[in-house]
Amino acid sequence: MASQDPNETIEAPVAPKRPKVLLASWALFAIALFGLLSWVLIANDPLGGEPVAIVKLDSLKDQTPKVDAQKLGMRKTMRPEDPAKIAKNTEKTTPPPDVGPAMDITIETLDAKTTALAPVPAKGLVEKTKIGPLPRIGEDGRRPSQIYARKPDDNTSAAVAPMRIAIFVGGMGLSAKGTNAAIKRLPEQVTLGFAPYGKSLQSWIKKARDHGHEVLLQIPMEPYDFPDNDPGPYTLLTNLSVTENMQRLKWLMSRFVGYAGVTNYMGAKFTAAPEPLRNFLAEISRRGLVYIDNGTSQRSKAKQVGREIGLGVSIADLLIDVNPSKAAIDKALMQLENIARRRGLAIGYASGLPISIERIVEWSKSLEAKGIILVPVSATIPAGQS
Repeated sequence: MASQDPNETIEAPVAPKRPKVLLASWALFAIALFGLLSWVLIANDPLGGEPVAIVKLDSLKDQTPKVDAQKLGMRKTMRPEDPAKIAKNTEKTTPPPDVGPAMDITIETLDAKTTALAPVPAKGLVEKTKIGPLPRIGEDGRRPSQIYARKPDDNTSAAVAPMRIAIFVGGMGLSAKGTNAAIKRLPEQVTLGFAPYGKSLQSWIKKARDHGHEVLLQIPMEPYDFPDNDPGPYTLLTNLSVTENMQRLKWLMSRFVGYAGVTNYMGAKFTAAPEPLRNFLAEISRRGLVYIDNGTSQRSKAKQVGREIGLGVSIADLLIDVNPSKAAIDKALMQLENIARRRGLAIGYASGLPISIERIVEWSKSLEAKGIILVPVSATIPAGQS
């Protein structure tokens, strides 16, 4: 192919002339549309009056593959992230089959016994930014971890209930069918973790809280086999600067409001790296949240670092559906019971699979007879650290 002479002048093609009437019509349409959008943005701002901060994202280096975040789904199952057990050909993340551009978030009428949680956002607990709302500690000292958490029932204190179990189920907001089932069927004491990539997330949060479920935000973090196993856009990475990771974190935290804390999605490498983890947890603490580690990596330093900086941290004891079969899940739930009998408290994590929801629902019906009480995962944070 012949090289282009840099001094050669290339004339731009001349656009065909259009009738003046047509151009005038388009101009009037554009002005009307701009006016309508401006009115919507100004008149329908639920967070008006909150403090405003501008977060500059122009310098953000996206080192994740160029994918459509709205089409990305979290893995249907999760395995413990032990680097010694990582297969050479790890199956890449694939979206659930029913993730689509539109989601039906219709849920049946609430049960009369359901204890709905207060609407969100709470006044004074939102920092409004250019990329979206971020949680913050109120000027009066109120913290999102306290205000958005489900208050434990009167009979669930350690003194009254010597055997307590907390369960949180992740992957919510990606599958309309799965999220509906989890919100409606799971006991209201079960905490729900929402991915930052779903559609209509704020509507999902409202539905979950209307049904009594407190919610967590799942933060994608670097696994040992990244990028072969990629949690998704804006994943927190150990090789990024503090500034870049904080920019990513703020984007993830701005997807919806109303979460009491955050939890990791994957992240075995990130949670084992003290300095990146410390910077991340310090920001979580500064914004009045708590951290729940999903327990998929035994190398996580979250509890140690959290203790050093005064952040409330809990770690799940067991991944309930690492083997997503009826027998395996039932066995894992029995293991949780045994942990609760020994220690007084056990924490389990599950993905939002239909089989997982079904087995947790059936299992929960037997707890009262066994003297075991379900509590929200926020109730597992050590006293004085929430």
